[in-house]
Amino acid sequence: MISDKQQKLFKAIDSLESQLEYVKGLVHDAIPQSEWLDTKEFADRANLQHRTVTNYVGKGNISKFKKSPTGRYLIHFSELERWGK
Repeated sequence: MISDKQQKLFKAIDSLESQLEYVKGLVHDAIPQSEWLDTKEFADRANLQHRTVTNYVGKGNISKFKKSPTGRYLIHFSELERWGK
């Protein structure tokens, strides 16, 4: 059985999580969008798996990309149009 204190704590946690999501949205909207997306961002926006995107870059299915100084693939934002996103 959950005590009143525990119920209040769960409600407070839910409220904080909701507020945190709201703040994350504000921060995301305030940051200028880059012309380049990393493979995870591209996968999320194109509704693809991360590994699929990496494979597509390697096979040439995604052609507008570059490598970051750390060796990560960065895909040009315009590639999303080819995927209907």
